[in-house]
Amino acid sequence: MNTTQRTLHDDRTLHATGVSALVGHEALRRYSGVIAAVVTPCASPGKIDAQSFSRLCRILVAEGCDGLFAAASTGESTFLDEDDRRVLVSAARGAVPESTTIYAGVTGMGLKQSIRYAANAAQDGADVAVVMAPYFLKINQRVVSEYVLAIADASPIPVALYHHPRMTTQLGTETVAEVAAHPNIVAIKDTSPDIERAEALIRATASADISILQGNESLALSSLQLGAHGMVTALAGVVPEWHAGLFDAVRAHDLQTAVRYNEQIVQLCQMFRIDEVADSISAFTCAIKMALNRRGWLEGLDGMLAGFAPDEAFERAIQEHLNRVGVPLRDGRGLRIDPPHITGGDQGAVA
Repeated sequence: MNTTQRTLHDDRTLHATGVSALVGHEALRRYSGVIAAVVTPCASPGKIDAQSFSRLCRILVAEGCDGLFAAASTGESTFLDEDDRRVLVSAARGAVPESTTIYAGVTGMGLKQSIRYAANAAQDGADVAVVMAPYFLKINQRVVSEYVLAIADASPIPVALYHHPRMTTQLGTETVAEVAAHPNIVAIKDTSPDIERAEALIRATASADISILQGNESLALSSLQLGAHGMVTALAGVVPEWHAGLFDAVRAHDLQTAVRYNEQIVQLCQMFRIDEVADSISAFTCAIKMALNRRGWLEGLDGMLAGFAPDEAFERAIQEHLNRVGVPLRDGRGLRIDPPHITGGDQGAVA
């Protein structure tokens, strides 16, 4: 845990904005809480298993998710064609109640494609179209501002921005604050590992009706304390109940419980530091699917691309990490197995 996070956690006063401000604010409440960036199950490499995706969506909502992000980077969005995206969004919408907000990744290769993807997402039942800066070629902040405003103008559903530090073009804090005035831009998922950027973003958009959603699991608690409205993460698609527990504890001003959930989530994040997992998106998504498999929520491990097959060492490393952190698993009969340090309430862990 870095110094900034520790300082925030030690402050017993939770921020009066953000989660607290959701009371009585229907617009922000719609785009808040725990949103899972959902993996894309495949029956074989490149072939989407829509039935498994629907089942997973139902489980995630039942376990505490307020929203689902289909065709996210965790869902291998770069490798999805137009039909793939439509299959995922339709499956998600058909699987869960209307009260669950469906976010659809619509970033394409250029403006026209992104606008078309947003129109498709609306037809298929999505509530929000999520857009990143364009891929590969770098553009300046004025151009990226015009780009997202054009999508917001054309999209038949609200738009959420998605800032990721790996993208060639960053969404600057000032740019976000500027475009947040657009009535059809309702949220931003920010995945920067920098808590100072999160704080700057929250301050810069304080007067706008836009939800700040933390995309980096390790900064979730600190960001909520600073005034963020929720989180959109890959691990919310693995342990949604921990994320819901964290969010609810912050909303209830129960810092002790929030910190305990946060510590478990941060420990689970270390799975992404395993060398092979950090090496490629195929290994990253396979690790998540292995965790879901061990929970009894997903069967296949294939992704959108062929060529990655987990060996025994990879599987052992993931399993050992899940056991060490205390992720609730299931035995061969589908029965839940809670490690002792989860069920033992006086030992400081939460389930």
